[in-house]
Amino acid sequence: ATPVQWNPNGVYYENVIINKSIKLQGVGPGGLGVLGSAIDGRGVSGDTVYADEWRAFVQTLNWDGNQNIFEGPVVYYLAEDGEFEADIRRQSVIDGFTIQGGDQQGFPNNLGYIPGLKEAIAVQGGGIFANAYARYLQISNNVLQSNGGAYAGAIRLGTPHLPGALNDNQNDNVRIVHNRIHSNGGTNLAGAVGIFSGSEGYEVADNDICSNFSAEYGGGISHYGLSPGGSIHHNRITFNRAYDEGGGIMIAGELPANPADLSTGAGAVDVYANLIQANLGNDDGGGLRFLMAGDFPYNVYNNMIVNNISSHEGGGVSMNDAPDVRFFNNTVMKNITTATAVTSNGSPAPAGLSSSQNSATLQATLPGGAPIFSDPLMFNNIFWDNRAGSWVAGGGIAGIGQPGDPVPVYNWDLGVADGTGLLSPTHSLMQVTTGTIPDGSNVSGDPLVVDEFDVSVQVLPWRGNPNFVDPLIVALQTQVGSIGDFHLQAGSPAIDMGIGVGAPADDFD
Repeated sequence: ATPVQWNPNGVYYENVIINKSIKLQGVGPGGLGVLGSAIDGRGVSGDTVYADEWRAFVQTLNWDGNQNIFEGPVVYYLAEDGEFEADIRRQSVIDGFTIQGGDQQGFPNNLGYIPGLKEAIAVQGGGIFANAYARYLQISNNVLQSNGGAYAGAIRLGTPHLPGALNDNQNDNVRIVHNRIHSNGGTNLAGAVGIFSGSEGYEVADNDICSNFSAEYGGGISHYGLSPGGSIHHNRITFNRAYDEGGGIMIAGELPANPADLSTGAGAVDVYANLIQANLGNDDGGGLRFLMAGDFPYNVYNNMIVNNISSHEGGGVSMNDAPDVRFFNNTVMKNITTATAVTSNGSPAPAGLSSSQNSATLQATLPGGAPIFSDPLMFNNIFWDNRAGSWVAGGGIAGIGQPGDPVPVYNWDLGVADGTGLLSPTHSLMQVTTGTIPDGSNVSGDPLVVDEFDVSVQVLPWRGNPNFVDPLIVALQTQVGSIGDFHLQAGSPAIDMGIGVGAPADDFD
């Protein structure tokens, strides 16, 4: 590709594969430092002469899609319609870097508008921001760490809630594979990876996504908005946290501006063969959360969903307005609900998998006689030792087996939290049948996993919650790299008790 010189210290390249063999220097407000085996967003920041030069340079570019200028990402990706195609020679790859230090530079205090620039300026931050039309982009073999951004700390595809046709960001067929994504934070809708509307056919696979935080939804991965055909598979999604919902993974339709309107939903997504462990949601869905997802087929199978915590409903999985979820061949063990959320009344809620009544707007679109709650098809699952706590003012959380708890452990594997119906699991192992319709194909008994791993919670006074409590995950000390082994031992009552329909040819590994 032909380099275009835009200031004495920076080079802009178009349509080029970047890898460790190339060293680029770039400057921007909180943006590029030195590119090579490491890309560090801490190079230049603030309103300096470099920031002025960067803004002037960006004004010379033409791109399609959203025209707002978002400052501060380490890698800022602008494309034109038709620039990238399925042909491997017409694709773009970001491969082999350490990407760190993307910063919002004081968000939200310095949001503003500078006359002459394309629309408003928002301070973005984050590791990689693909604006629009980044079709077939591949982000692979990188370490993304210690980035902070609006709408996603590590990787952001598109922008949510854009008007009209712009809301289809046209970031189709993006692959995010074989990355280590850890210790990033996002302030809006996503913590580590934000996938916004118009990211059709995306793939997030074979990544380590650990210890990321969102001040809103989806601490690890947030699919927010209509992006059908996506897949999230073979990832390790561990120790992530969301201040609101979906500690590990969030799959949600865009929330409509008018609450009386129906969300457009998220579009069909497959979630399979992931380890979703020790994530915390500060409301619903510690491990996996569906919110206003809509009447699309969601296949969730062959996952280990273990040790996750929700402060309201669904320590493992929580569903809202998701009437067509197929949930099979999953292990859902040792998840916890704490009843400490702002929305909780302090009573226990289903800890393994939780559902709730559909909204009136969604129900009106479903066939007559359809269940009034999100009623997933469930078979070939293991539910065991999921603990539903209750909040005792001044006495902490009861019923989850903490030291000194005078109340017996209360196990509640799955159910409809608001009592509007019963779930119908079949060919599954469950510890208790609370909240379900009994079926002769189900069994009980300890599944005899190889090595159980426990997490507990510590509830601390915190003025941000009207109840003045805030749950934190406490992982029991163990050997480095060991977080349990939830495979079955010989003699487990779960072996060969399922049905072959939908069973994967290969196991979780």
